[in-house]
Amino acid sequence: MRQWLQKKIRQKLGDYKIPTNHPDTALPKALNGTKKVAIIGGGIAGLSAAANLSERGFSVDLFEKNDYLGGKLGSWQFESNGEVLQTEHGFHAFFRQYYNLRDFMQRLDIYRHLIPIDDYVILYENGKRQGFAGIDQTPGLNIWDLRKKGVINWTTFLSPFSMHYLKLLRFNPDKTFKKYDHISFAKFAKQSMMSPHLQLVFNSFARAFFAEPDKMSMAELMKGFHFYFLSNEDGLIYDVLNDDFEFTFLSPVAEYIRNNGGNIYTNTGIDTIGYQHEKFIIRDKQYDYCIIASDVKHTKQLFANSPDLHAFPQFSSQMKQLQTSGRYAVLRIWTDRFENDKSLPFFLFTDRLKCLDSITLYHKMEKTSAAWSEQNNGGIFELHSYALPENLLDDTTIRQQLLDEMYHYLPELKGLHIRHEYFQHRDDFPSFQLNNYAHRPSVETEIPGLYLAGDWVKLPTTAMLMEAAYTSGAMSANAIFTREQLQENPLFSVSNNGILA
Repeated sequence: MRQWLQKKIRQKLGDYKIPTNHPDTALPKALNGTKKVAIIGGGIAGLSAAANLSERGFSVDLFEKNDYLGGKLGSWQFESNGEVLQTEHGFHAFFRQYYNLRDFMQRLDIYRHLIPIDDYVILYENGKRQGFAGIDQTPGLNIWDLRKKGVINWTTFLSPFSMHYLKLLRFNPDKTFKKYDHISFAKFAKQSMMSPHLQLVFNSFARAFFAEPDKMSMAELMKGFHFYFLSNEDGLIYDVLNDDFEFTFLSPVAEYIRNNGGNIYTNTGIDTIGYQHEKFIIRDKQYDYCIIASDVKHTKQLFANSPDLHAFPQFSSQMKQLQTSGRYAVLRIWTDRFENDKSLPFFLFTDRLKCLDSITLYHKMEKTSAAWSEQNNGGIFELHSYALPENLLDDTTIRQQLLDEMYHYLPELKGLHIRHEYFQHRDDFPSFQLNNYAHRPSVETEIPGLYLAGDWVKLPTTAMLMEAAYTSGAMSANAIFTREQLQENPLFSVSNNGILA
């Protein structure tokens, strides 16, 4: 019976990997002539667009305001107590349904740096831990198998409120967002009488999108649950890069772009865009196309400073309604202690006491971190709060709260000596909160030649976070290929619809 269901579910979901475009192979690939493209923002979306365009012969200028590339995947050096250390924006997981991003990584031989995590683990306040390894990876059946982990039980299915959970299996982008974008996860949990155990599992999803349960759009959460758990058989087990992003991802991509004739300008913020006669004026140079691939916060500033773009009413309305998430914080510490439990995976979600959402054990994951750890006999821990409470405002209080909660979950670390640390308190993640979806802009805009790319852009396919960022950049490049009558690059996605949709 289980094998029959697995087969039927696979068929229903299009074998889990669905082409989202059908390139015309009769069209040429290489550009005949010269076309100039400005790309603003050097995160995954901007790098995606730059790589795809430069390899086809476009003249690409990529502008990045920071002195490093990568955006949320960024990595940079800093000095501390006489040492030069490398740090990053924060932990990132490369899930196996990131089809387009991972295909790109294979093309550039970055894929070889991926290593799997053993389990997806949540630490509970009472000292217990929840893993997800070993459950059936077939969508739908994986929910049934959560019984083995104690997340749900027979009463979950017998309760009349359990009918609410069928909505997760009926995900459809248009219908789901019309019905649930104005409903918070907190409200849905109350309506469905969701158990605290199951709420924590959903909370880990909500906070991964930088929103508290009372502000997180239930439609966005359904989309996330569909993308990560109910549309593929890869499950929640994912891969990570085995060394710092600079060495394993960013430098290889930058080298690829430059080898294809593209230009990369770091420390070069773009404050305004001119637009005259369907040409873009940026830093006194004229471009045929422009791709804005900066984060929401800086995209709004750029639009505000670009009066030529204000003449387009739909675009103007969308820009004015863009929102960023609340605040978040990341603290990385280099210490003289290790965790006692050597069986712990290198990434842990926590049942937050007040603000700590995750702990990453970098000394178990990255080669550079492991080398420092061995040489200095200490650990490297990253503490992340994806959505800071409103009453945690100053850096000193936030930092101490993160440490206090780490000591709660890993009490053996109490009394450690922090040799180095790097603290970030930011508010530049896109909002996936209530009532944002209808006004979210798409890749193609009403302004001829202007495209948007980033994890905040509305896509015609189901993708989130890094996969959404890469895919949006690739879609921007494809849109330009179409205008130039060139062959598109093939792209893929999970099914847009759930099992019962």
